Amino acid sequence: MFVQTALGLTNLHIDRGNGSIDDSRRAEPPIRYAGGCADLIPRCSIDDFPNVVHLPVFTSAVGVLGVAEFSDQLGFTPRRFYFITDVPTQTVRGLHAHKTLKQCMLCLKGAVTVELEKRGQHFVFRLDSPDQCLIVPPGCWRAIRDFESHNTVACVLASTEYDATDYIHEYDDFRRWEIEHTAPVAVPHLDLARSPAKVEIDAALLRVARSGYYVGGPEVACFEQAFAAYCGAAHAVGVGNGLDALALALKARGIGHGDSVVVPVNSFIATALAVSRLGALPIFVDVEEDTANIDALAAAAAIRPDTRAIIPVHLYGHPADIDPLRTLADRYGLFLLEDAAQAHGARYRGRRCGTFGDAAGFSFYPTKNLGALGDAGAVVSNDEALIRQVRMLANYGAERKDRHVVQGVNSRLDPIQAAVLSVKLRHLDAWNERRRTLAERYRAGLSDLDGLVLPTARPWAVPAWHVFAIRVTGGRRDALRRHLEASGVGSNIHYPTPIHLQPAYRECGQVAGAFPVAERLAAETLSLPLDPSHRDAEIDAVIHTVRRFFH
Repeated sequence: MFVQTALGLTNLHIDRGNGSIDDSRRAEPPIRYAGGCADLIPRCSIDDFPNVVHLPVFTSAVGVLGVAEFSDQLGFTPRRFYFITDVPTQTVRGLHAHKTLKQCMLCLKGAVTVELEKRGQHFVFRLDSPDQCLIVPPGCWRAIRDFESHNTVACVLASTEYDATDYIHEYDDFRRWEIEHTAPVAVPHLDLARSPAKVEIDAALLRVARSGYYVGGPEVACFEQAFAAYCGAAHAVGVGNGLDALALALKARGIGHGDSVVVPVNSFIATALAVSRLGALPIFVDVEEDTANIDALAAAAAIRPDTRAIIPVHLYGHPADIDPLRTLADRYGLFLLEDAAQAHGARYRGRRCGTFGDAAGFSFYPTKNLGALGDAGAVVSNDEALIRQVRMLANYGAERKDRHVVQGVNSRLDPIQAAVLSVKLRHLDAWNERRRTLAERYRAGLSDLDGLVLPTARPWAVPAWHVFAIRVTGGRRDALRRHLEASGVGSNIHYPTPIHLQPAYRECGQVAGAFPVAERLAAETLSLPLDPSHRDAEIDAVIHTVRRFFH
């Protein structure tokens, strides 16, 4: 099957959607597919990539005549001609690249498959007619395979005579050469406009617009049921945002003035605001150095007579170590509330985050692994009474229409966001797996650099990799960030100022040095691009840029 890309390339066949080809058939390095050129490489022209042109062929009683005008159809004047024949059907030829050589490939007899890789893109061409002429530009890794029979005759016209120095024989050498000789590619830290599943999302939006349900309704109910089931919980209730999810869960448990709640100091400020909003006092504690999550020993030491709850945060999508916190909460009768705003689909000891505490608060902010088109959130719990209370509090405190039992708020998940989230939920596991693949790509490419500490996963954790947060030691974090920016690579800092040093929490009385691990992380952490929409070639470009800084 042949398709056409946005670049106008003809006879381009993408072999598989996941970008790999059948490696059981060969031992050479894989040719990887990283998506469409139009999304990856700005201002590229058709001459940069392989293209099939059709030669004029004249058939008569005395045979077939094919004609190629070099200037018009090939774009270069050949200086060398060679042919390949008598190749066993299971043999693979090629397996090299040329730095400057242009080639024209055609199959005069039989059929053959040509696989090419350039700038992270994978092209597959089946040449099975003498009127098909494959133009191969410089800088393509190639493999020629699937010869139809030993009588197949493949011909090659080359732009220059034989030059041994023009060859690149090893795939790893090719990738290094390609990165060094390719103009810098802008790599955004995150580009929400790339969001996949656009067709499904557009259909869901139109469905809601035509439904007549604009607050509540079946879209919200369906998503709540689906998300609870996905997490492995009995119940979920949609709310306006992640901050409301945490605050409403605390309020539903009766936590407020005169109470204290233990929270990690290294988190987005919403974790603490949920406590403060109710008039309770956040008790900050330090975090583990390797995961950046709450330190269970520090949490135990911080418990006071007025402590009513603990909020562990599954930061960056890596689960907090819940078991000791669960033991601690049970011992002191504390409400254990998971802040799972960054952990959609992450697993702790085989179970998804959001089901280990008494309740969990999720955010569906657009940048999250499961992101809406605006603010949205949810509370998940196995406690039916708590979910009922959250639902009532979020709906003006009404247990039914016009009967307001408590003073509530307006914090409801709207049907538009619910419909979008339902679409994305079906893809979440695949997207998270893509994040893990890219995280491993980073780890393989950056693991040997002095002065760089890579994030790791505990043996019992399957992170969702919401953020790939490296640590740059020696006071060089900001210099690396400037270097990335100058190279067109986006980055972020999660989080530059621990909560206890924010002006909003000056009243808590903590000073610099109170939480040394969190403060050190704030000075060293830098988040590299990692999103399911990032191509392999983009991540490779980031790796190359980081390595260039350290070397």
